[in-house]
Amino acid sequence: MIGSKAYFSAVVAVVACGVSVASAQMSFNLTNGGGATPQMMAGFQEAGAMWGALFTDPITINVRVNAASLAVGAVGHTETYYDPYTYTSVRAALVNGKQSADDFSSSSKLQAGPAISMLINRTANNPNGVVSATPYFDTGLGGPGQAGTENNSTIRVTSANAKALGLILGNTAGLDGIVTFSNLAIFDFDRSNGISATKVDFVGAAVHELGHLMGFVSGVDVLVGNGAAPGLADNKLKFVTPLDLFRFSSRSIGTGGDVGVIDWADDSTKKYFSVDGGVTEVSEFSTGATYEASHWKYNMGLGLMGPTAGAGNLLSLSSNDIRAFDVMGYDLAVPEPSTAALLGAACVGGLVWGRRRRVRRG
Repeated sequence: MIGSKAYFSAVVAVVACGVSVASAQMSFNLTNGGGATPQMMAGFQEAGAMWGALFTDPITINVRVNAASLAVGAVGHTETYYDPYTYTSVRAALVNGKQSADDFSSSSKLQAGPAISMLINRTANNPNGVVSATPYFDTGLGGPGQAGTENNSTIRVTSANAKALGLILGNTAGLDGIVTFSNLAIFDFDRSNGISATKVDFVGAAVHELGHLMGFVSGVDVLVGNGAAPGLADNKLKFVTPLDLFRFSSRSIGTGGDVGVIDWADDSTKKYFSVDGGVTEVSEFSTGATYEASHWKYNMGLGLMGPTAGAGNLLSLSSNDIRAFDVMGYDLAVPEPSTAALLGAACVGGLVWGRRRRVRRG
């Protein structure tokens, strides 16, 4: 275990030089922001190859890699670029691009649109009180206490995920995100002989950060910041992501809800990933109460996209991780992944992945 918690923080640098990583059809164009060491760039090459071996999308994801002297205890940070799309266009891309059994199941349970119904709370127009923690059903139909449909009809998509969905055509040269790691943290760059008990698995950490850049993010992390009056009305919270379309609870599909209705509330109620509209739980999401909602639930060994990991742990992707990216629009290199056929289960421990700045392009 790491003696003290390690958190990610944001630093932006300028482009210096680049290197391309290609595997299968999906590739990563990695650009050194000027501070990354050769070991770091090689580690990102390995991380990119791990993702590329799993998906066949003919896209290039452009990532700037940097290292800087961050705050004591900080390990790194990811800044991801987003663009807004209509729910109708995202749904059409998911339906038209279905290949795996999970794709067929999940896309068939998506709400018809053009607006989606969701459980939401902490809004200025919450009928239970201004920024109340009590959730309500926001249908996007202009019902009591509902300000409009913008949040119900808009999906915020990372540019990498938009490429996989075909919403961005061609391999554009624009930057998809920035990952900065600490140049003071103690990393183990060689996974071939395990990870030193006092060091952090750099390649595993890079895989995790690339996963966020690829779209493993939840807009609930934005809603968390809307908990103090006066707050924003629900129609201003246009941050539902493709991953959020598969975020459910027993209450969102239960009384007052329906199959496919998502739970987008910021509270401690159990939220889970499902590929059949919420009927069957696959894996539990973090609620955002303790760790960011853009992760699996803490300390359950659910996958590399969990919120924590310990020094000495070899960090590996699980079938839960891969199924999530599959239904978000990435095309699997094999029809149905299994944990054994992939990269194993992720370890958990003391290192904490930190908050991510959301950047809108343009």
